[in-house]
Amino acid sequence: MDLDLSGYVCAPNGALPKIARDRGCEFDTMSFKWWPKEPMAHKDNVALLKEFHNEGPWHRYYDKGGKHEIPPTSEVLTAGWVTRKEHTYHCMYTLRQTHLWISLGYDPPFNYSHTIHCTKYLMDAILENPPKDFEELNVHGTPWPEHPDVVKPYYPCKHEGLSYKPSGFE
Repeated sequence: MDLDLSGYVCAPNGALPKIARDRGCEFDTMSFKWWPKEPMAHKDNVALLKEFHNEGPWHRYYDKGGKHEIPPTSEVLTAGWVTRKEHTYHCMYTLRQTHLWISLGYDPPFNYSHTIHCTKYLMDAILENPPKDFEELNVHGTPWPEHPDVVKPYYPCKHEGLSYKPSGFE
């Protein structure tokens, strides 16, 4: 699979909707960006965007003072102000969206620098007010049974010359 990891957009922010759609783009109201129509229309992406919007309602503004609201149907945006809550959910869902698109074989919507930004933003939000048990030993790390690890090539591999077998694995 040869993916473009640049995080390119289908049309620039502020593009006229007709021109963007003529280019095969669809507007993503979660990120204010024009992405290629095919991954945007995929049922799993549609469900993800619905989940994001169900966390709202989101009110976006042209000004930091929140006096001039951006209409929710606006698709001609170059910038806007959102709450920290929306930015936090945006980061969570765009990280999911990026992984989803890659797993479906589409170029990811965001580049690695956006992943760095969002993971740092999420950690900063947690560290600003950490849970009381943050430093306690309370998480048992184990693969989820419904999502077992896929080991390739088959393990143990013949070329590794492994002869050790734990008891119970005869």
